[in-house]
Amino acid sequence: MLTYMFTYTAKITINIDFMSIDLSKTKKEFGLNIKKIRESKGLTQLDLATAMNNIDSASFIDKTTISRIENARTNVTLSTIIKLSLALEVDVKIFFDFD
Repeated sequence: MLTYMFTYTAKITINIDFMSIDLSKTKKEFGLNIKKIRESKGLTQLDLATAMNNIDSASFIDKTTISRIENARTNVTLSTIIKLSLALEVDVKIFFDFD
């Protein structure tokens, strides 16, 4: 169980316009980043899936899942993002570099 404790010394207001986030575009860009990184490392989708399964075999990943991620046809869990990062040996934030 995680417990979080916060101490506030000032009032902070953050406004996020969730309506302006294009989730479809975000998923496409995320998938393209995964594909670019995978290809730059000379890995096939099967190679990447195998590497991810070697990290954690509790949830099996196959090359079809990698294809679905790269083509924005699935929602990706946090554990999958972490396994992608470890298998590709990159920082997670590079997946979200959409510039």
